[in-house]
Amino acid sequence: MNTSWDTFYTEIQTSVSKKDYDKAELLTQQCLSLYPYLDAVYLLTKTFREESQHHRAWKYYLIGAAKKDQDYKDLFFYEKTILNYYVGTPKEEGLLDFIQFYNTCMQIGYTNIEHYTYPYTSHEIRTLPFPPIDDFLPTSTSILQKDGGYLLNIRYVNYRIQPDSSYLMMENGVLDGNNHLRTRNFTIQVTHDFVPITTLQEMHPNQGPKHNRNIHGIEDIRLFYDNDSIRFTAASCEYSHNGNIQQIIGIYDVDNYSLVDLTPIVSPQDNHIEKNWIPTGNGSYIYAWHPFTLCAIHGSNLQTILTYDTPPFFEHVRGSSTLVFYEGFYYCMTHCIIDCRPRKYYHLLIKLTKEFHIDSYTLPLYFVKNHIEYTLGISIRNNILYSIVSQNDCNPILVKIHMATLKWITIQTHANSPLALQDLNP
Repeated sequence: MNTSWDTFYTEIQTSVSKKDYDKAELLTQQCLSLYPYLDAVYLLTKTFREESQHHRAWKYYLIGAAKKDQDYKDLFFYEKTILNYYVGTPKEEGLLDFIQFYNTCMQIGYTNIEHYTYPYTSHEIRTLPFPPIDDFLPTSTSILQKDGGYLLNIRYVNYRIQPDSSYLMMENGVLDGNNHLRTRNFTIQVTHDFVPITTLQEMHPNQGPKHNRNIHGIEDIRLFYDNDSIRFTAASCEYSHNGNIQQIIGIYDVDNYSLVDLTPIVSPQDNHIEKNWIPTGNGSYIYAWHPFTLCAIHGSNLQTILTYDTPPFFEHVRGSSTLVFYEGFYYCMTHCIIDCRPRKYYHLLIKLTKEFHIDSYTLPLYFVKNHIEYTLGISIRNNILYSIVSQNDCNPILVKIHMATLKWITIQTHANSPLALQDLNP
């Protein structure tokens, strides 16, 4: 570096340390006319951002970014990801910058995402006519196309999430934290516009539980077809192989309102909790998104048949909905969480090829409120996304979103293991 520049930059640093910012700016402007170095420009950008003089920082960010110096590209991009929030950059641009920078450098805190998210542009939001039943409220709902409409499984729970994220369970009309947590499942058939055409009927397991636990029932049923049979995945303590929250599979016998052939599946990683396995309907299950892991069940074990790397942000992606096939691609609604009190959920729609390679994904947004929102089922018709979303684990609503309003991020993925997919395509 030029000796004269070194002298200039030392004086700029001294001015900044003394908070003589007017002098530091004057010297920096003089240097820019004489030398190509961006040290001072970045120093002022960072200093003004840290001093909450955001518009002043933005001025020097713009100067630095315009120089397109590769040595400073990531540094100035990092400053932009923070300044976007304060200077009024459109939220979509700010959120896209956040995701792209996180995937490139991971030098920004994941929880900063909450400053940039916003609700989906919804075509319609509708409450659903699922009434309370005794101590139980309706919550997460699975969707399966059937007979020109949909077959729904509605989970009913006896708990109420409190503002501090604690749980109180209702038993005989009394809320208490010591009561057992209970789940019941009800089925109903609806039209394509989600208008009921049958009455709610409870689905009962056709066998008793394997374990005596304070968490009862079969949770988060996800419906899917296996040839002509309607099957499901779910989480359960009572029916798992070890009494912990684990995945089970079974047959959804809607003719007899029964959950049959309940089979516990052993965790492939010996995890204490197993949730959010996504059945593809083709004999395989999406087990994880980072790395992407596709598995098949052999007996009571889950075996990996496909895996590949995904962007760093995907380490936060979970679940969530079953897959739908639309215009040559699979779609799955997933979520990521900020584990604060109360938790905050953000949702990404992921687009996959027939070979289960991720083509693209949407910006993570929330549906209605920036709190606990959960979805097990989606449908896409005529370029409209339909999703049933529970609010704070109750009060499920139908949300309609025009696909054209979604902002997509394209990625390329490559398999790390061979897979014969001829039997897995729709």
